[in-house]
Amino acid sequence: MRRYGWLWLWALLLPVVAVAQQARPKVVVVKSAALAPYAAVVAGFSAEVHAEVVEVTLEDSAPAAARAFQRIAAQKPALVLAVGPLAANTAKRSLGGDTPVLFAMVPYYEKYGLEGPNLTGIALTSDFRPELAALKAAAPSVKRVGILHDPRFSAGLVEAAQSAASPLGLSIVPLETDGQAKADKVLSGAREKVDALLMVADKTVGNASVVQELISFASAQRLPLVGLTPSQVKEGATLALAPSPTAIGQQAGRLANRIIHEKVDPGALAVAQPEGLDLAVNLSAADKLGGSKDKDVVMELLRFAAKRDFPVRVFE
Repeated sequence: MRRYGWLWLWALLLPVVAVAQQARPKVVVVKSAALAPYAAVVAGFSAEVHAEVVEVTLEDSAPAAARAFQRIAAQKPALVLAVGPLAANTAKRSLGGDTPVLFAMVPYYEKYGLEGPNLTGIALTSDFRPELAALKAAAPSVKRVGILHDPRFSAGLVEAAQSAASPLGLSIVPLETDGQAKADKVLSGAREKVDALLMVADKTVGNASVVQELISFASAQRLPLVGLTPSQVKEGATLALAPSPTAIGQQAGRLANRIIHEKVDPGALAVAQPEGLDLAVNLSAADKLGGSKDKDVVMELLRFAAKRDFPVRVFE
């Protein structure tokens, strides 16, 4: 008799379980390409978000991406996580504000105009406080930090850097240019005027050739250069504090939960600062600073990272 009682109870509960499973919201994660950092974002996101996750990888083609988003729009997902520039830009154009969109892993997101209703994301650059703190820890004698930028695009970034620099006893020296071709001349004029350089996500100076000019100038002048990404550190920048892809995914998952379950409007949320950072250090670039009055730059950076639990990547 007891067995039949359990069967009867299960028969009553089964429809409830089925409805609960059907009610689970669906989220589509769209990757711009099959890259390992993007996969790490998806892993972190899937671990945090309370939803069914469907993954799509785009072909490296704008028309193919547009067709993929047409199919996604027809599914009416609760949210789309767009990972990388192609996915983010196509999501903005194709979904038309009807579907909540989060973007992540978009370098220089400002230049893409990723703003609008039902859209927000996570930046790849911070508010400069950790970068300037790392610079100060590694090179305490530094006082004047130069920022090559185009004021048409980055005046706000320079102001933010000035706010972050002041409590550390640092001053920001704006190095203004209105075109990539003038960057070399502006840097030449900065000799003896700066003790270090800080890269910012600027539409004009974010060009690969300008980044290389910054690296060459810093190396020739034996100046610390704080880059934006590990790839720039690999090319010759002294250090960078870059977001961990897995941590960005986890942060995106928490944001998605707010949007889906708490009904927060993504358009009302400012683009978030990254929460988890990795420290990248170029040993060769740091060694070139050995003539300075400061202690061992690499050792000081490792101490800085250890105090903050930042993972460290080292390049020769």
